[in-house]
Amino acid sequence: MLITACHTPAVPVPPPPRPEPPAPPLACPSLPENPERIAVPDPIPGELHEVFDLPDEPALWAPAPPDPERDRYRAGLLAKVGSDEGLSQRALLERARKVMTGPPGYREIENVNVILDGKAGAVQPISCLEWRLFQRQARRYPMIEHPTEFGAYILRGEARVRVYYSGADRVGGKLRGEVKERVVADLGRGFVPFAHLHNHPFLFDRVPGDRMWTTEETKNNYEGGVAPSLTDVHAYRGMRDDFGLRGAWVTNGLDTAHFEAADFDVLSARD
Repeated sequence: MLITACHTPAVPVPPPPRPEPPAPPLACPSLPENPERIAVPDPIPGELHEVFDLPDEPALWAPAPPDPERDRYRAGLLAKVGSDEGLSQRALLERARKVMTGPPGYREIENVNVILDGKAGAVQPISCLEWRLFQRQARRYPMIEHPTEFGAYILRGEARVRVYYSGADRVGGKLRGEVKERVVADLGRGFVPFAHLHNHPFLFDRVPGDRMWTTEETKNNYEGGVAPSLTDVHAYRGMRDDFGLRGAWVTNGLDTAHFEAADFDVLSARD
């Protein structure tokens, strides 16, 4: 007798699901459009003072994700410096220590040594808030071709961040009393003077006497290091004494050094 075997029809096995592509990193929160401006008497060329109010959200303090503008900025720096290693803070600070050997810059090396020796501050990738403020100035003046500096008081309170941004067409900052008065008034409204931020631009193709304050001693130093200057620390100590500044940050658009108020006494200041 022949017995015909019965087979259950095969159930087709679905292919394994394709892995989902990784979600692109979220962009940094943008600065508000049409900020309030603070007028000052006798402004220098390009001088601008603005007030930005933002929600105090974690994304502001997180490392800035990849950004086309920052990628172009880094590429432009690499074309000048030659390697990623050359853009590291250790390499930039060690280079400054090597070339800044005579007056007036020799005492500036004191703060370079403090950072390199790990005695104060912490260098970290630029955060979203820091990048947006650096970007604000870089869109006004291209940082490689036409380096400039900006400064910003950063206040926190009532789940808000208030930023007083100041910039101009110059290398070097200018602290205005009209802005400081607004900062102090906000402290009476519950804000905390969380930090002061400013940038140290890269200064290429320097010639003594140029707009970059170049001297014979500094002409080979293309900067970009985030060690605060003697003048910076003098200002930080004054802000701490005047209204309780809690921290200070120095950025080059890629990395930022963060200092607490106690670090101001470890760093060297202008006499």
